[in-house]
Amino acid sequence: MIFAALLLAAADVPPVTGFYVSHQMEIGAALELEADGKFQYQLDYGAVSEAAEGNWSSDGTNVYLTATQMQGAYKTSNFNRQPLKIEGDRLLLNRYDTVIRFEREELPAPANKNKHLEE
Repeated sequence: MIFAALLLAAADVPPVTGFYVSHQMEIGAALELEADGKFQYQLDYGAVSEAAEGNWSSDGTNVYLTATQMQGAYKTSNFNRQPLKIEGDRLLLNRYDTVIRFEREELPAPANKNKHLEE
């Protein structure tokens, strides 16, 4: 019975894997959440430039980032279960006294490099 409840709860969690970018003025940011629980993150905001990679998890309300490597964090802590609020297809990150809005982007399908072999 408990197992069935856990399956139903997991089914209600929105899929958050994918590639996200910020389209805000003066912010360049990207975040990729991979299906295997890994993430990559990049932020350029004013004089700050930082990058991180590590592991992510979600409880359906928030995505949590835990960095295994982080560079350039300016006078702020590294990601240790850093929450990003899930808001539809957006993820919201409070960082450097601002809210960075990541919006899901659809990546184009990779080019078929072996097309000439199929002809």
